[in-house]
Amino acid sequence: MIDARDIQVSLGQKQVLRGVDMQAKPGQVTMIVGPNGSGKTTFLRALTGDVDHGGSLHLNGQDITGFPSWKLASLRGVLPQATSLAFPFTVIEVVRLGLLAGHSSQDDTLPRQALAKVGLAGYEGRFFQELSGGEQQRAQLARVLCQVWKPVSEDGAPRWLFLDEPVAALDIGHQLQVMNIARDFARAGGGVIAVMHDLNLTGLYADHIVMLTDGKVLASGPTGQVLTRANLSRAYDCDVCPALLPGLGATVVHPACVSLHGGRTPWSGQGTEG
Repeated sequence: MIDARDIQVSLGQKQVLRGVDMQAKPGQVTMIVGPNGSGKTTFLRALTGDVDHGGSLHLNGQDITGFPSWKLASLRGVLPQATSLAFPFTVIEVVRLGLLAGHSSQDDTLPRQALAKVGLAGYEGRFFQELSGGEQQRAQLARVLCQVWKPVSEDGAPRWLFLDEPVAALDIGHQLQVMNIARDFARAGGGVIAVMHDLNLTGLYADHIVMLTDGKVLASGPTGQVLTRANLSRAYDCDVCPALLPGLGATVVHPACVSLHGGRTPWSGQGTEG
């Protein structure tokens, strides 16, 4: 599992994370949610070792402090919010970069398999810069999948996907496609940690949720225990009424006060769980 304890991060003079704890298990999709500025992306970057942090962080039972980059790359792939390239790489060249970092570097069939998985079969020869924002994001996901193609390594260790707002630039069909890829990766024995803004997709796909506000954990646990009216209203500063989606057992949410009163209404501390 991934075990993060008392994670603290300061950027300049600002303390962004204030002692965040989290445990994420292989076989599950763990989602990090919260309002803008709550520290979600910074926390993900701390988990991937891309930002200096205080506290302790263990990956598959090992302290990652001092891990060589090749070892980290063999165990986890990271999809950032956005990636820009200065040179005219083709799509297949971008995706092949995942082979350089992972343990599957000898299998040159993987890039095309990964592109097909994200719905970009036939895009191999196009230049990355010519793609739409959503297509670029899916091409980068294909690169990451090449890096950790098998959710469980040869020695039985789970591999991990770290996804920072993976569906932000996508239409609803491709959002579902990407979330299904994440869920299938977890079902095959890997672990997924994703930063999400879409609470409905979170309610549909998450096994475990960590809700951050102001750099701290407001709530953590199974979906139904975290996506409550009280937690959501505190976090997002408006009255948010969750409901159970019939037939799916998934939680959906909507900002009741915005829809009923035409503006933001600060949470009063009243209301029922839902």
